[in-house]
Amino acid sequence: MSKLVKFSPKRDSLFERLKQELAPETPGFRTLCPTRWTVRANSLQSVVDNYEVLQDLWEESYSSVKETDMRARIKDVDAQMKSFDFLFGVMLGHSIMAHTDNLSKALQHQDLSASEGQAMAQLTLETLTKLRSDESFSEFYENVKEKAETLDVNEPSVPRKRKMPKRFQFGDAEHFFPQTESDMYRQKYFEALDLFINCVKNRFDQPGYKVFRNVEELLIKAVQSEFGNYSDEFMFVTQFYEKDINKDSLKVQLETLKTYFAQQDSGSINLSDIFEYLRKLKPPMRSIYSEVVTLVKILLVIPATNATSERTFSALRRIKTYLRSSMTQARLNSLMTMHVHKHRTDTLDMTSIANEFTTRNEKRRCVFGKF
Repeated sequence: MSKLVKFSPKRDSLFERLKQELAPETPGFRTLCPTRWTVRANSLQSVVDNYEVLQDLWEESYSSVKETDMRARIKDVDAQMKSFDFLFGVMLGHSIMAHTDNLSKALQHQDLSASEGQAMAQLTLETLTKLRSDESFSEFYENVKEKAETLDVNEPSVPRKRKMPKRFQFGDAEHFFPQTESDMYRQKYFEALDLFINCVKNRFDQPGYKVFRNVEELLIKAVQSEFGNYSDEFMFVTQFYEKDINKDSLKVQLETLKTYFAQQDSGSINLSDIFEYLRKLKPPMRSIYSEVVTLVKILLVIPATNATSERTFSALRRIKTYLRSSMTQARLNSLMTMHVHKHRTDTLDMTSIANEFTTRNEKRRCVFGKF
């Protein structure tokens, strides 16, 4: 559908004209991007909002297109949109992905910790679990039926009973055949929710994520509570990194770190505060926290979210264009760093940088002077 609408200026302009006539208040058609995890719900919602407009678009486009393959594609898409299964799937995908897209947006924050990310994922899982009930399905199914009555969509029907081929049969259980349309779509509804719930669980139940979370909780709890409250995290971290960290020295340094933050409001201390404090220390003073610094380095090289690295790949094509074929690797690295970390480059004093650039060379000083 995205290719049929957006890859053809003629159909795109026809879509805009039909939308202004039939549904001027609805948003436009949103392309479904396979790599962007935060726009999937909006894309499916745009299909639901413009359902009637799209159906009229296929009818008018079919008569004006002469290519056989394009006519077949338009006819197939039109046939799919007239089926109740398609409408049910689009509305179900939007209702579930609205929660997962919201989670994906929250997980892209640069200052996110592993514990905070897991807490947000748990809230999303609890929300999706509440949707997995007969009451939620009945309400959702009625909404889909009401929507189908206002559109050119076929009535739901139970397919013909078919037995699975014997080569695919396992066990002696009897075949399940839904008796009503509601029973058939209830099975699909629960299956979709189970798929999403298990996918989110698998993302946050990985062994590496458990290690990362324990290191974070160790540092946070060390500045907020007594040793007994973070003894489990301490034992896990020291056993996992036994070759990199001295157990006795780490315990002493965590107590020293707590002594400093006890003068602050320890209830509002986060990982960024600990990182900033250690970063500002001079090397001789930082040696008192040698083992803590090792833990901090482990956290810094294993970020809780890969949003920054993903943005780097997305920005590469915009910076390294065909017109910049002579760009060196050093300049490309510098431009990529400035582009990805815009929140830092936007705060730079450009006047002082320009003055430093001109004063380093006598010729530039004569040409540009001082800004």
